Amino acid sequence: MIASRAVGSSSVLISRFFYSVSWFNISPALIPLEQEFHLTLGEVGIALTMFLVGAGIFQVPAGILATRIGAKRTALLGLYMMALFAILSGVSANFSEVIASRFMTGVGAALYFSTAIVLLREIYPERVHTLIGYYNASYNLGASAGIIIMTPVVALFGWRFDFILTGVLTAAAAIFMQAVIRHRVKYGTISIAKIRSRVTDRRVWIIALGVLGVWSMNYTLPEYFKSFGAYVGLPSFTSGVLGGLIPLAGVVGGILASIFVRLRPIRILTMIGILLGILVSSIAISPTVLYWPILSVTGLFATVAISLEYSVIANYESEPEYIAVSIGLINSIQIGLGSLVPLIFGYLTHYGFSYAWFFLGIFCIATLIFFIPFRTLKIGSDQNPA
Repeated sequence: MIASRAVGSSSVLISRFFYSVSWFNISPALIPLEQEFHLTLGEVGIALTMFLVGAGIFQVPAGILATRIGAKRTALLGLYMMALFAILSGVSANFSEVIASRFMTGVGAALYFSTAIVLLREIYPERVHTLIGYYNASYNLGASAGIIIMTPVVALFGWRFDFILTGVLTAAAAIFMQAVIRHRVKYGTISIAKIRSRVTDRRVWIIALGVLGVWSMNYTLPEYFKSFGAYVGLPSFTSGVLGGLIPLAGVVGGILASIFVRLRPIRILTMIGILLGILVSSIAISPTVLYWPILSVTGLFATVAISLEYSVIANYESEPEYIAVSIGLINSIQIGLGSLVPLIFGYLTHYGFSYAWFFLGIFCIATLIFFIPFRTLKIGSDQNPA
């Protein structure tokens, strides 16, 4: 039983890896897309935003769907959609088709994300906090691969092969997960009133809005750093490695996140948000030699922060069938509002990357104001933090 549970949870972590490749494999393709379709970097950024729009809009519906058909089926549906539309991105005839395919890839991401966390809890409930850390570590490994590995792939075979290869590998991961996970929880009658109570839960909204700046930074920074590297004259591969270093350092952050699980998460999240805002802003004025430590520390602590917010939800939710709804709401808020950040960042680069970095750092700190009512919230506390 333990062995089968280990294989099942491992298959989720593997699928999480390829899921995250689809988030970041567009980073090495930004400049080739800009050149092929005669666009500006800000216009190419629309593809980043539309992916996030698709992922954001369908987070809560994905959670509701999971309560109806189960976490396994919903997560698999999302993976197969991501695989299909990644391939369609690679065969797009024009940039409008790229945008549409990226939007639908985002919809598939929404169906997968929170339901896969529920699936981990169903398979291994006693290790859910540790597995959430590994889950985010897998995301960061995949994000790093999407940037570092796909940089030479794009250079050698073009941006289209990048998307097609990602789609094929994602489909293979979905098939493996479908084959090895036989464990399926059947829920009882789903209460619309309970779904409504989760969607309107003030705690969820405050946590989501408080971490919004960190989440937006964690997506925007690695997506644009390769383009920034070209702007400041770094070699293409070095820029790709630096961009991939952010999520790669997050692998360590995902593993270390369990250390903070018994502490006061809001206090920890506030300190992390301030630190990250300062570090990101400093990119604008730092020499290139400092990019390595800045990006390493940023990637590590960003993943600690995101792992903490998911642990909060997984811990205080007493009915597992509704976890996907609560986590889906967090993602919907952060992705929906955060989708504007890479778009704004891209347009600010017209005036110089310094303005863009200062904007990103200030935004990372600014959203922490939402934590003011929840300074004493503790993971593991039975008290209502509101």
